[in-house]
Amino acid sequence: MRHLWPFAGRETQLATIRSAVEAGGAVVAGPAGAGKSRLAAEVLSGTGDVARVLATAAASDLPLGVMAHLLPAQPPHGNVIRWAADALDRERLVLMVDDAHLLDPVSAVLVHHLVTGGRARVLATTRSGERAPDAVTALWKDDLLPRLDLAPLTLREAGLVLAGALGGQVEAPTVRRLWRASDGNALFLRELVLAGESGGALAERRGVWHWSGEIPVTTRLRELIESRIGDVDPGERAALELVAHGEPLPVDALTALAPPETLRRLEDRQLVTISPEPLPARLPEPLAVRPPEPLPVRPLEPLALRPLEPLAVRLAHPLYGEVIRAGCGTLRTREVLRSLADEVGGRTGADPLRVAVWRLDSGTAGDPAALVEACNLARSVRDLRLAARLGRAALAAGGGATAALALASVLFYDDRYDEVEAVLPGLTDAPADDMTRADLVSVHALNLFWGLGREADARAMLTDAHATMTGTEPRQGLLVMRGSIEYTMGMFDQLGRTVAEIRRIAPRTSRFEIGLASLEGGRLLHEGRARQAVARVDEALGSVGDLREGMPSLTATLAVTGVGAAVLAGDLAAARRFADIGYRIGEDYVGWDRALITFGALRGRMARLQGRAAEAVRLCRQAAVRLRGRTLHGGLCLAELAHAYALTGDVAAVRTTTELAGELGLRVGHEVEFAFRLARPWALAAEGDLAGAVEAALETADAAGDLPTYELYALHDVVRLGASGLVADRLARLAGSVEGDLAPLLARHAAADDAPPELDAVSLAFESLGMLLHAAEAAAQSAAAYGRHGLPRRQRAAETRAWRLARRCEGARTPALTGLTVPQLTARQRQIAQLAASGLSNQDIADRLVLSRRTVANTLVQVYERTGLNSRAELADLLFT
Repeated sequence: MRHLWPFAGRETQLATIRSAVEAGGAVVAGPAGAGKSRLAAEVLSGTGDVARVLATAAASDLPLGVMAHLLPAQPPHGNVIRWAADALDRERLVLMVDDAHLLDPVSAVLVHHLVTGGRARVLATTRSGERAPDAVTALWKDDLLPRLDLAPLTLREAGLVLAGALGGQVEAPTVRRLWRASDGNALFLRELVLAGESGGALAERRGVWHWSGEIPVTTRLRELIESRIGDVDPGERAALELVAHGEPLPVDALTALAPPETLRRLEDRQLVTISPEPLPARLPEPLAVRPPEPLPVRPLEPLALRPLEPLAVRLAHPLYGEVIRAGCGTLRTREVLRSLADEVGGRTGADPLRVAVWRLDSGTAGDPAALVEACNLARSVRDLRLAARLGRAALAAGGGATAALALASVLFYDDRYDEVEAVLPGLTDAPADDMTRADLVSVHALNLFWGLGREADARAMLTDAHATMTGTEPRQGLLVMRGSIEYTMGMFDQLGRTVAEIRRIAPRTSRFEIGLASLEGGRLLHEGRARQAVARVDEALGSVGDLREGMPSLTATLAVTGVGAAVLAGDLAAARRFADIGYRIGEDYVGWDRALITFGALRGRMARLQGRAAEAVRLCRQAAVRLRGRTLHGGLCLAELAHAYALTGDVAAVRTTTELAGELGLRVGHEVEFAFRLARPWALAAEGDLAGAVEAALETADAAGDLPTYELYALHDVVRLGASGLVADRLARLAGSVEGDLAPLLARHAAADDAPPELDAVSLAFESLGMLLHAAEAAAQSAAAYGRHGLPRRQRAAETRAWRLARRCEGARTPALTGLTVPQLTARQRQIAQLAASGLSNQDIADRLVLSRRTVANTLVQVYERTGLNSRAELADLLFT
């Protein structure tokens, strides 16, 4: 059985409670399942004399009943409280009272007496929101004991708990899902893990724990939740079933199906919550690509003039719904959903997607147009499993080409490429309007290329269809799709002609302007115009926020381009911003695997470039756990993972990842191809083949052709591998044609070669860009150069700097860092260095260590000599960073 320790990540609270217990005691309060008892038990673990009391509702009418095991068998005829206190009067006794709100009045008075008389230290737990005896309430009300209120687990704490309980890495979307489902309740979180493991929904894949599918309602989970819900009458049960299947529900709609008195009782019992429901919003927009504008200062409006927001009903906890729905039979479920569809669906402004799902699951869905609309809505928020159900139902209901198009689009975005091919044949030639035919051709071409790697067939299909179209919008759409394939294949001359052709077609809708921007941004990037590309992407992302539809696919394409352009410009903060935008698409749009994989890998790339090798491995492994079948984004992810593993020197993991890439990675297009090529030199270096690594990097630079970005990175890898003389001239030429701060710095690194002061400056410049591994390597190369020039003091200073930087690179092991050692200080030298670095004067150090001032000064001279440093500030940077 898994043991979830809810105090994981709550070290401050543990320390606070321990301190309070030492001083006399504390009261720990929180909702049921928050982990109060486990936290208290952890605090008292190892404490000598502990007496434990568990209060229960059954014993609340029996005076001192819960204390009976601690007291003599025969009570006196006089003062019972004094007799009981005397019986518990032991030196250093700690009385732990669990669920103190359930104490009988006499026991509560006894606890109060023990505290006020100082006869025992008391650690009590109590449930928030429950009425407690006055004597218990007085413990914190009268400041006799401090009260600590436990909030639900934060997302970070839940992640720590899950990692500790499962004994390994847990992917971020799984942590977030379990945290939301448990509402931060530690007990519920534990039960979810047990249910997930027993049902197979929670499993370890490729070293990462991942949740897939629905939440299985086990007997344990059902009994736990039902005990929290308690006894309900048939009317209350019916109302709870309506809310469980339809939340959030407008109050006025629900009261047409359940009496208002019933809702009031459920709210009083904290089984449902009723709160203002925001007005219907646009489809989810996971982006905040522009900073929010400051709100204008306006005078307050009179309260009477403010319209009341409609009220909505929800269950008080997410798991209540899981258990209530699981308790409904098939016929009852259909009855409930039919009632919701008829009542809520008949109201103005009802969400067509929810209504369609209610109709589908109640067996009353018959309108293919409504099902197609719902399918497209579900796809737009990337709830692809639901969208596929709706699309298949629409096709079965006679939806024809429109339904097939909707279903094929869903299957494509869900990476189910073979199924797309089973739906589409023959439809592209079926009678339809230009827009429908264009959409069918686009989906088919995308599937042929991104799904099956058939680039020539996809381009030919788009070109042929474009020649038969007369409508402006269909022609533009086909050209944008063709341009995206040309971009991916690195056919930039042809892409330029396609972009020009798109621009000749007018007018262009906002959607196609954004599509055009994605093509132009990519072209600017791979022409070396990095800053222009960043500006174009930011402009287009701002336009996405102005559209009603979220456009996740175009947004993701723009974000990918933004990452590459920002890196080339030397702005890693902007690159991480773009990567986070893309990753949020995956999180916010119901867990879209394609975005989570692609941008998980790009976040790993950012970590790698920042020198955080272990973090890069973690992020890429987390992305790889979602791979299924061969895809382009699978190739990108696994190439990046292999690169990160190579930097850590894990040769076996590199080989395993490369083999997996052959199974799951579709190696099509320049981004995937060069991701593998750029990883190859470091894989060879990890194996000790330095000459082979240099040769592989040079081959990659030669293969880049007219793609200066890849040539730039490959040539600089040669510099990092210690052969800068081979590429200095080429890098200098490239630096003159590539925008941004990075390219000139890479060329400067190559030109520095055997000039150690210049290498020092290059190292500082890399550090200022946030590229710590590059900075460490340049510092190590500087140290070697100082050694060749016979300057040992400067050599040690550069070695010390390289060691300090490498220590922040999470175990990165590259050829430049080979042989780098920790500055060798004796225990006494390190002690004095640390005191000096903390700001103490020589005299202060001498007084503290009972040494002479001369001894301290001489020792510091030895420290500076061994480390190559010159000041206390540099020592602080070495020892405390």
